[in-house]
Amino acid sequence: MTKFPSLPFLFVTVLAFAGAAQAKILNLKEVPFSAVGDGVVDDRSALARVFAAAQPGDTVLVPPGEYRMILTGGALAVPDGITIWGQGGKSKFTLSTNGRETDYREFLRPKNDVTIAGIVIERDAAFSGVLLPVSGNHVTFQDCRIVGRQSRFPKQACHAFRVGFGTVKNFALRSVVIEDCCYGLFQPNDATGTLDGAIVEHCRFERNTSSDLEFNSPKGVMRNVVVRECFFRDNLAKSAGGGFAVGFANVANGSVENCMIENYGSEALHVEDRSTEIKLVGNTIIGGSLRQSNGVILVVNNSKDVVIERNFIDARPNTNSPHLILVTAGGKNFANPSGVRVSNNVLVNGRTTRTWYLQKGSGPEPSGNQILPGTVPAKP
Repeated sequence: MTKFPSLPFLFVTVLAFAGAAQAKILNLKEVPFSAVGDGVVDDRSALARVFAAAQPGDTVLVPPGEYRMILTGGALAVPDGITIWGQGGKSKFTLSTNGRETDYREFLRPKNDVTIAGIVIERDAAFSGVLLPVSGNHVTFQDCRIVGRQSRFPKQACHAFRVGFGTVKNFALRSVVIEDCCYGLFQPNDATGTLDGAIVEHCRFERNTSSDLEFNSPKGVMRNVVVRECFFRDNLAKSAGGGFAVGFANVANGSVENCMIENYGSEALHVEDRSTEIKLVGNTIIGGSLRQSNGVILVVNNSKDVVIERNFIDARPNTNSPHLILVTAGGKNFANPSGVRVSNNVLVNGRTTRTWYLQKGSGPEPSGNQILPGTVPAKP
C-alpha cells in the first residue's frame, strides 16, 4: 500500500508552492477572520469571511480547535483554487443547525481545484442533509474524517458526499474515513450531471446505514471510477436494495481493486443497469450478503465486460444461502449480462451457501478458481 508523507512534510510543500506563486496563507483564527474554535461559539461567519478573502492559490489554515458551524439554508461555497489545511485530526468542524430537525442542510460545496486536508467534520444535531455536495472539477479530500452520527440521530439521514449536479471531473478521496453516515457517496437517481474520473484510495468506511459508495447515473454520465486499497466494515443497512460496499449502476469503466470488505448484510460488490468494463480484482470479502440471499458479488441487468478475478470470498460467517458469485438476468426490462469472466478466485463456502450461479451465455466458462468447502461441502 502506498504510504503518504506526514502532514508536516506536506505543509512545507504547500508553503513552498504558495511562496513561489505569491499566494497567501489565511489563518482562520487570526484577524480579520477571528474564529474562536472553542466548540461553543458559532464560527460559520468567520469561515465565510475567510472564503470571501481567499484567492486562487491561497491556503486557509485551520489551527487545532473545534469550530462550531451553525448551518443555515445553503452550503458555503469553497472558492476556486484554494486549499483548506487542518492539523491531522485536531482541526474539527462541528455541525449544528439554526432550523428544525426536518430542515435540510449542507455544509461545504467545493468549486474547482480545491483541496481539503487534515479536517474532521462531524454532525452534532438532528438535521438531514448532505455535508459535502461536490459540483466542481479537480476536488480532493485527503486525510479527513467525516462522522455523520447516524446512530445518535437515526430519523434524519446524513450523507457525506453527493455528486450528479453539473460536471465533476477528477474527484479524489485519499485516506478519508467516512463513518456512521447514511450514504458515504451517492448520486440522486434524477440527476443529469457528469462524473468523469473519480478515485477513492486508502479510505475507510465503517458503520454506515446505506451504501458506502454508490456510483449510479441512470439519467447522467458516470465513467472512469477507481476504488482501490480501501477498508469497508460493519455496514448497518437493513434493506436488500442498499448497503453495498461499492455499487456500480450505469457506469462505464469502473474498478474495485485490492479492498478489504467485512460484515455486510447486502452484496459487498454490486454491478447492474448497463454498466460496462467493470473490474473486481484482488478483493477480500468476509461475510457478505449476511441478511439476504443474493450474491456476495452480484452482476445483473445488461452489465457487460465484467472481470471477477483473484478475489478471496469467505462465506463461513454466513448462516443463510447466498451465492458467492451471482450473475443473473435481474429483470424483464434488461438483457442478460454478457462478457462476464470469473477466474482465479478463492471461494470458501459456509454451511448453507452456494458457490455461484452464472447465467447461461453470460460469459466464458469460469477457470482457475479454487472452491473450498468451509464448514460442509456446498454444490456450485
